[in-house]
Amino acid sequence: MPDVTVATGATWAIAALATVGVIGRPMRWPEWIWAVAGAVLLVILGLLPFGVAASATAKGLDVYLFLTGMMLLSETARAHGVFDWIAATAVNRANKSTGRLFLLRAQTSAVICFSRGAR
Repeated sequence: MPDVTVATGATWAIAALATVGVIGRPMRWPEWIWAVAGAVLLVILGLLPFGVAASATAKGLDVYLFLTGMMLLSETARAHGVFDWIAATAVNRANKSTGRLFLLRAQTSAVICFSRGAR
């Protein structure tokens, strides 16, 4: 059995609590608060050196910019009613057929999920 130190246990505990916070959203706080709180706690407690954390953050810059762009596009589309228009078009094209509506809904969901990114 591997030697589990207090630091290892604390790191896993913080990661688990941050994950539960992101998924469960206690106190209805946004997901990012829990993720950032876990990361900051790891650095403050000395479980993750600041330089390593800063380097890891810098390496993900292209991903952050991509996700920011996707969220901006998604919000712009929502504000201009694109998602409502897609849903209304699917309902109108179903022609009172529940099977066809289900297929169109699945296609619409795929388009919306792709266009909205992973929220």
